[in-house]
Amino acid sequence: MNPFAYTDELIETVKAWDGTIGAPSARNRKTERMRVFKNNFVEDVLATSRWWLPGVWFGGFIAYGFYLAVVGDMGMAKGLGLYGAGILGWTFIEYALHRWAFHFHVEPDDFDAKMRLFLLHGYHHEFPNDKLRLVAPPMLSWPLAVIILGTYTLIGGLEPALILFGGTTCGYLFYDWTHYGTHHFRPKDPVFKLIRRSHMIHHYKLFQLNMGISTPLWDWILGSWGWSQDAVKEALAEDRKLAKERAAQQALTTDRE
Repeated sequence: MNPFAYTDELIETVKAWDGTIGAPSARNRKTERMRVFKNNFVEDVLATSRWWLPGVWFGGFIAYGFYLAVVGDMGMAKGLGLYGAGILGWTFIEYALHRWAFHFHVEPDDFDAKMRLFLLHGYHHEFPNDKLRLVAPPMLSWPLAVIILGTYTLIGGLEPALILFGGTTCGYLFYDWTHYGTHHFRPKDPVFKLIRRSHMIHHYKLFQLNMGISTPLWDWILGSWGWSQDAVKEALAEDRKLAKERAAQQALTTDRE
C-alpha cells in the first residue's frame, strides 16, 4: 500500500475546490481540519506538527549557531553580524516562498495541479485554524532546512554556515510561532496586533497582499502591503464569524455524540 495515499475526503475536497487560494469556501468554512493521508505515521508524524515541535527540531541549531557567533574563529562582531544576517535572510525566504511559490491560480479542471497547490498552501486557506498544520510539518521544514544549510556550506564553509543557519532557524522559529499565534490568540501588544491584523487581511480580504507573516518589511519594500480600516474591519469580522460557526458546529457534533 502506498504510504502517501490520500484520504477519500481530501480527494473529494480537491475535486470540489476551484483552484483559487482565498477565503475558506462554503463547503469547508465550518470545518476546522481534515485528514490528508491514510497512513497514520505519515499523517501524524510527517504531515502535521504540534506548535512546540519546531523548537525541539531546530533549537540546537539556534543555540549552537549563536555560540559559534560569540566564541568562534570569526570574532564576535562578525559572528553576531552573520547571525543577524541569517535572521534577516529568513524573513526574505519566508516572504518569497509565500508570494511566489504558494500563491498562484490553477485551472479548476486540472486535478493534479490542484492537488499540488492544495497541499502546498490551499489547505491552509481552506482550513486556516487547523492547529496541527499551522507550523510547518517535517515533510516541508526538514527538506527546506537541508537545502538552506547545504547552500550556506557550499558558499561559505562549515562554521560560517552554522552561524548563518542558526540565525535563519531563529527567524524561522519566530515565524512559525508568530503564524500560530495570529490564528489562535488575540494579542494586545501593538506590534503583534498589527501582525495579526495584517495576516487576517491576507486570509479574508486581500489574498495577494501582506505576504510577510513575521514582519511586513518586505511587503513595504516590494509593494505588496495592503491596509485600510475597511479591510481590517471586514477581515476581523469574517474571522470572528467563522470562529463562531465552527464553535457552533463542534457543539452540535458533541451533542449528537
